[in-house]
Amino acid sequence: MSTHNRPMAGEASELPPIPPPPTATIQLFEQAVAAHSRRLLAIARAIVGNRASPEDIVQQALVNLFEHRCRYDWNEPGGLMRRAVVNESLRILRQPKMTSVEEEHAFGGDSPIHGMIDGETVQQVRWAIDRLPEHFRAALVLCEYERMEYVQIAEVLDASVPQVKTWLHRARRQMARMLAEFMETQGMRK
Repeated sequence: MSTHNRPMAGEASELPPIPPPPTATIQLFEQAVAAHSRRLLAIARAIVGNRASPEDIVQQALVNLFEHRCRYDWNEPGGLMRRAVVNESLRILRQPKMTSVEEEHAFGGDSPIHGMIDGETVQQVRWAIDRLPEHFRAALVLCEYERMEYVQIAEVLDASVPQVKTWLHRARRQMARMLAEFMETQGMRK
């Protein structure tokens, strides 16, 4: 009997794929950054809120990916880049809190009162999202803001689909509790 590890008929070879030349990898990386940076920034902003700079999070995630760029397939980089930003965001959230940064307010509408109410609503929702546990927050952001499917969220967060569903259910329930009083007062104002 032979003891060498040659694949048998019907088995796939376990040889690693031949990596593209370094210049091609850099070009694919740069194209991926150009194509995905706005979405990555939105993900970081939604997860960390005002606790850290979303730009710094995206930059650090991209630096980490660039340092190890030869390990990854840059032909379909969206999931890889989202996962890197989510992981970096969660890493930042686990650090001790720093002083908060002033929130940006998105005012709009027909009247100043309408703008104030919309701004207050946005502020309250951000406040509630900020208070969710890290994984609840990440799952909620990826589901509601990124419109990702449960399977994709599970891949990004390295969790099972049932776990993602549980996190989403609990996140929504906690947000509803946190926002209930605010919504009651909003009903009285209108």
